[in-house]
Amino acid sequence: MVYGGTVSFDIREHEAETPAAPGELELVQRFMNLHEHIPGETRPLPPPREMLGSFLRERGLLRERDRFGEADRATALELIDALHASVRANAGEPVPAARVAVIDEVARRAGLRPRFGDPPALVPTATGVAGALGRIVAVAFLAELDGSWRHLKECANTDCRSVFFDRSKNHSGRWCSMAECGNRAKVRAWRERQRADDRS
Repeated sequence: MVYGGTVSFDIREHEAETPAAPGELELVQRFMNLHEHIPGETRPLPPPREMLGSFLRERGLLRERDRFGEADRATALELIDALHASVRANAGEPVPAARVAVIDEVARRAGLRPRFGDPPALVPTATGVAGALGRIVAVAFLAELDGSWRHLKECANTDCRSVFFDRSKNHSGRWCSMAECGNRAKVRAWRERQRADDRS
């Protein structure tokens, strides 16, 4: 995909070797991992407005006629940051109150209401962008309740930080992709050991 004259990173290709989170949690995982990749840049950049809008439409959360403007992008980016903070809480980091407030505000604007059934759900009463982002928060909230959220982790590669679903038996996974980020980390560690040996 191309947005604004730059080449965007296709998250589906990046996560091809990383199993998706189960059920609807995959939606939240993909949302958190949206970013733009520009050749020459080592770190991912925040997703542009067009990418976010396209994602929400492709996932059926936003209608074609619904506008997605720069203010909506700002809200979406705040939500992505807040959800990442919540994922880092799985590794013991406290979630800043400001990040919790962002998630709560998105939920409030969406007018989330419980719907009992099999399975139970939280349903946005708002439409448009508020409802779309509210749907993401609803899935994350239910994942917190059923325990699946605790399996989400950020990749240990500081140049990546993609969110992955840790399916390892002892929950010791560190990389979104062993073939990519894991091997890069091993090569980097080997080179550092070689430099240390050369200095000694």
